[in-house]
Amino acid sequence: MKKYRSVAYLFILPAVLAMLFVHIIPMIWGIMISFRDLNLYTIADWTRARFVGFDNYVKAFQDPTIASRFLMSIKNIVFFSAVNIVIGTIIALLVALLLNRKFPGRTLVRGIILIPYITPDSVVYNFWRFIFQNRIGILNEMLLRLGIVEERVMWLVGNNAMWAVIIAAFWKGWPFGALVFMAALQTIPDDLYDAAKIDGANPWQCFRYITWAYIKPVLGTLTMMNILWNFNAYNQFRVLFGEIQGKSTEVPATLVMTQAFNHFKYGLGSALSVIWMLVLLTITILYLYFVRYRSEE
Repeated sequence: MKKYRSVAYLFILPAVLAMLFVHIIPMIWGIMISFRDLNLYTIADWTRARFVGFDNYVKAFQDPTIASRFLMSIKNIVFFSAVNIVIGTIIALLVALLLNRKFPGRTLVRGIILIPYITPDSVVYNFWRFIFQNRIGILNEMLLRLGIVEERVMWLVGNNAMWAVIIAAFWKGWPFGALVFMAALQTIPDDLYDAAKIDGANPWQCFRYITWAYIKPVLGTLTMMNILWNFNAYNQFRVLFGEIQGKSTEVPATLVMTQAFNHFKYGLGSALSVIWMLVLLTITILYLYFVRYRSEE
């Protein structure tokens, strides 16, 4: 038994080392930096940077400029995530139900819908950045030719910018949800539908009492994953809008990067990232608690 355990530990050792160097050590280092006045002048030797305790955390909430920007970034990411998750989940479920049916070329279609998801972020969002261009963008050209708008729309600046990034992120993300739902739908025995039809159940009743019962647990897990992914969104905002974010598109991840690498306030940037990590950790703990509570009922 000990021999088999040793072999098992050897197999998981690469994953443990990867987690250690990619996640755990940088996280601990970030927490340590958040308690110091680390800036452009002290970055050469961060251990000699002045220890300031919780000053960076206090500044995140009490400094008028930082606090207002942090609050606005939270509002932006909540709106971005809510719209993206709701619309993306509905579309993903509808597509999964459609592709779960048997029709010629179904396997090919299932592969095609995954193209947006497997395409690198830099490629996808640069592609959408070209589409949303004011003068040469495809979207404005189509809207003008169809007579929907009378003049070109500024998609990447102002109030429309958030909707632009939502559209791009939705196009990129919904295929993953469809893949998850399709996997759940394939676990439903056909005998259940046959028995329901014999008993006189209509399509809506079959969906409500059979399909929904099987995909509901998957929906909860998928929603939690989407919340964490969307709340950590950075690539789409960085590629579409560049380093400098507007008021309507600044989110916690871009605010942290701006403070740390544009303003060279590494301690403050680390404090903001730790605060946001605690927010996401709280959401995760609450989710796990409610899942465990409902499973024990």
